[in-house]
Amino acid sequence: MTSQLFVGEDHTAKYRLYRPGYPKEVFEHIRNYYFDGKSTDEKIPLAVDVACGSGQATVDLSSFCERVIGTDVSADQIAHAIPKDNVEYRCSPGEDLSFLESNSVDLITIATALHWLDVEKFLKEVQRVLKPHVGVIAIWTYSFGSLEHPDADAVYQEFHQVTLKPYANEKQPLVTNYYQSLIPLFPYKSTLQEYTIESRSESTLEPFLSALETVSPAQTYRKQMGEQKYQELFNTLREKFIQAYRKSEVQNDKDQVGDANQIKITGVRPIRLYLMKKN
Repeated sequence: MTSQLFVGEDHTAKYRLYRPGYPKEVFEHIRNYYFDGKSTDEKIPLAVDVACGSGQATVDLSSFCERVIGTDVSADQIAHAIPKDNVEYRCSPGEDLSFLESNSVDLITIATALHWLDVEKFLKEVQRVLKPHVGVIAIWTYSFGSLEHPDADAVYQEFHQVTLKPYANEKQPLVTNYYQSLIPLFPYKSTLQEYTIESRSESTLEPFLSALETVSPAQTYRKQMGEQKYQELFNTLREKFIQAYRKSEVQNDKDQVGDANQIKITGVRPIRLYLMKKN
C-alpha cells in the first residue's frame, strides 16, 4: 500500500527535495538516551533507519553513528536516497529485518512511518535484532501543525481537514494522536521516555506547496481524481494562499507580496519522540 503512494520519478524527486526534515533536538535526545546522558565522542556502532524514504532522517543519524542502514519498501525512494559514505540503503518492507542477525543492532529508528506497518510484526523483529541492554528503538511522528499567519493557517487547515480528509488513509488517526493508542504495543515500557519537540520551519510559497504534494492524502487524491484535477487542486490552493497574505497586507496598509514567490510561510509542528531500551 505505502509504496503505491510514494513512487514515480516526479513524486520521489519532490519528496527528496521538499519533504521536511527533523530538528537537531530529535537526534540529540536519541544520542543522549543511548549514552545514558554521558558526554562522549563515541559513535553508535550500527543504526537501522526503517521506512527511510529518501533519507531525511538517515543522513542526520550518520553524523553520530559509525554505520547506518536505511530501508524502504519503495524502490523509487531508495533510488533517490541521499548518499553518505557511512550509509547504505536497502529496498525491503519495514517489517522484514531478516537480513540482520539477532542481537546485532544498536539503534533502530522509524520516523513518521510506524502507522504504515504491521506494528506487532515490526516490533517483534525489533526485539529480535536489538542488542540486549544497550539496543535502543526511537519512534517519532508529527502532526500537520499550524501556520503563524492566521488567514493562511485557515487555508492550510481547510486543505488538510476538509479538502483532503476523504482521501486520508484509515491509519491517519494514529498520527493525529501521536501514536498514543499504539503505546500498549511498545516493548520495554519500563524504559520508555517521551519528548515533545516544537519544529519551526520557514519557506517560500512554491517549496511549501511542493512539500504539501508529498503527503499521502494528496497522492491518493491524484490517483483517484486524475492529473488534471490534481493540478487544479494545487492551483486553487496557491491562489488561496496568495489572497490570504494580500488580504492581511491591505488591512495593514502594506504592499509587500508583489511576487508571490516572495511570500514567507512560517509553520510550527509538534514532534512526539518515543525512546526505549532493550532489557
